[in-house]
Amino acid sequence: MNRLLILLFGVVSTLAVSILLILLYRYANRNDEAPETRMLEPRSFIDESANRDETKKWMKDLASREKPSFSYAVSETEISLPLKKRPEPKTSFRLILKNLDDYKMFCIKQLFERNGIDFAVFKKRGEAVLIVHDMDGAKRERIVKMVREYDVKTEIEKYVKD
Repeated sequence: MNRLLILLFGVVSTLAVSILLILLYRYANRNDEAPETRMLEPRSFIDESANRDETKKWMKDLASREKPSFSYAVSETEISLPLKKRPEPKTSFRLILKNLDDYKMFCIKQLFERNGIDFAVFKKRGEAVLIVHDMDGAKRERIVKMVREYDVKTEIEKYVKD
């Protein structure tokens, strides 16, 4: 019984593969209505003067065309924001860190990110400079205290764009 099933499976799978191959062959050799392709003439047989005249004529027609007396419609959106009070500009402070190595910098970055403090870091004259935006005095002092726990000397100055 098992031999009969194996033989039947072999015949069915062989037949299926052969039908698939026939269909693929027919698909590869079918003729679609392809757009006509024309052979380009070599450059030596093209009349260059006729081509130049056509280009000049086209440019003259374009230059002599009158401007239209209409304009296209444009979508316009007006947005108004009812502000109750004028927002105050953000105050930025520089936190200059001295005697800083890679490990301390890594720890300080993790500390700031864990506490949700937005900051930017860059290097200036061999010192790491952190710019902290929109901080009140108490929060600044708390940040300085956290940084000094890592034995890093700090200076705070109000940020003015260089």
